[in-house]
Amino acid sequence: MSLIDPASLPLLADSYPHHAAVIRHHLAAEPLLGHAALAAAARDMPPAQVERRVHDAADGAGFSHHADGRDPAEAIAAGGDDEAWIMLRGIEQLPAYRALLHRLLAELAPVIAPATGPVRDIKGFVFVSAPGTHTPFHFDAEYNILFQIAGTKVFATCPPAPPFLDLARREAYHLAGENMLSWEPGFAEAEQHHHLMPGDALFVPFAAPHRVLAGDAPSVSLSVTWQSRASRAEVEALALNPVLRRWGLPAHDPAEARGAPWLRAAASRIGQRIGLL
Repeated sequence: MSLIDPASLPLLADSYPHHAAVIRHHLAAEPLLGHAALAAAARDMPPAQVERRVHDAADGAGFSHHADGRDPAEAIAAGGDDEAWIMLRGIEQLPAYRALLHRLLAELAPVIAPATGPVRDIKGFVFVSAPGTHTPFHFDAEYNILFQIAGTKVFATCPPAPPFLDLARREAYHLAGENMLSWEPGFAEAEQHHHLMPGDALFVPFAAPHRVLAGDAPSVSLSVTWQSRASRAEVEALALNPVLRRWGLPAHDPAEARGAPWLRAAASRIGQRIGLL
């Protein structure tokens, strides 16, 4: 049996890679995504990659780690945590989950490969969220499909462009890894709301800012992310921007560029080799 509903592939093809799209999947009954298996995975993973955070933070500053000492694996085994958002970061390091991610992306390859080429740097994240969990406004410099396994979510996306995401924030992310963004009430008018039920999956375009609200029941979601040759080139071009500014040359801005910045990316790689960056 396919993991992705084949009827969803044309829907994704109409949107990928620039627009969000909801497709259907058959993962809700996958044993690896049940609470018992996820608790075992949490025990097998390095502790630093199993995060337990405040579930009702209003913004990025409040989205901090819990310090009450509760074991995330125990909380997952009990069916979730009523007062926390738990993330298993990098679940692809476990062989069974790595195989699952590769199987999912193999089924999506007929859509992904013609548009952005072979997938690279595949990563997986599992979110076990308390009812009412609010994930503050942020962006991820990856292509992403979020598979809703249990519970519901409202996933609100914005375009990866100013005023939601500017060049300074893009560069800060690639320098320091900080992906939280400031939320303004006026942004709500531009949001696209996606109401996800078990069996729904949402494709989120590269770097699209978003925020997420879980429903009134415990939620389990699997996020599968990847890069392409073009997205890697974008990262390399952004790394070159400080040098270009020092020389009085225009910086690369993905929101204004047309096509991948291949020449800038090549110059960036040369700069790294000679110690210029």
